[in-house]
Amino acid sequence: MRILDRRSASLLFAFAWLMLACSGTQTSRPAAPAPMPASPVSRLPAPLSNTGSWSFKYAPGVVIYRISRSAAIETSDPDSVYHREISTNITHELLTLEQADQAIGFTAVVDTFATTTQGRIGPVQSVQLPIQISGLLTDSALTLISDTASEKCKSMSSMLATDLHNLLVAFPKQLSAGAGWKDSADVKGCQGGVPTSTHTTRSYVVSGEVSFEGRRALLVLRADTIHAIGEGGLQQHRVLVDAIGTGTAFYYLDPTTGRIIRLAVDQVLNLGVTTSAKQFRFKQDSKQDFRIVP
Repeated sequence: MRILDRRSASLLFAFAWLMLACSGTQTSRPAAPAPMPASPVSRLPAPLSNTGSWSFKYAPGVVIYRISRSAAIETSDPDSVYHREISTNITHELLTLEQADQAIGFTAVVDTFATTTQGRIGPVQSVQLPIQISGLLTDSALTLISDTASEKCKSMSSMLATDLHNLLVAFPKQLSAGAGWKDSADVKGCQGGVPTSTHTTRSYVVSGEVSFEGRRALLVLRADTIHAIGEGGLQQHRVLVDAIGTGTAFYYLDPTTGRIIRLAVDQVLNLGVTTSAKQFRFKQDSKQDFRIVP
């Protein structure tokens, strides 16, 4: 029977935030699970109009997002003692957009980071701010050009890169109700000191106009298929990580201002973590909520 001792659990739970990058040292908690926030699926508004056509183009200027995240990870191997941890964090990110020929140039900065943890979780890792990434968005690709923290493997840089792949999407020039398209995102990152590589296949469909906080918005739905791998060292242990999963995202677009006014992302991942020739299985449920700051 493969039972996690306290030290092994501490090591393996360091990968709880493989996709979400919720920084913090995690430990085991063999107690009743705490509830996760409700999925945004249950809160989707009814469309005001499911017919018509709209155009959306990112407008130059500065936009600030408040991003709240939560993630729960639990053992899914029936031969292991049950453990579950929950962690949440909030960041403020400043996104500056500029028109550059046929592309959109951008600079993103994380200037605030605060973590709230639940369960028997140890001290949160210190975060050096600000973290900055710049790049270009074209009709066909998102390119990250510079990263001020790229000289070291840092989870915060991975988190910001993932946020940009969520926030900066090459939307078609015309968005018709019921229309769909696909793209993919490849993100190289670092979680718990281990380099990771994530490939996400994304399918979109335009739902239609909805009412969001007293204003009209265009709702676009997204479905994801996710595969991530990682390999590296953790406290003298060689660690291999493999994760597969699915996700959903809900974009609330304001075509008149060229802004994403809200984005909600859910993901469910099944993770395999191998160390010392043993593999342990985990399930991770993570949620992210991007809201524009007026």
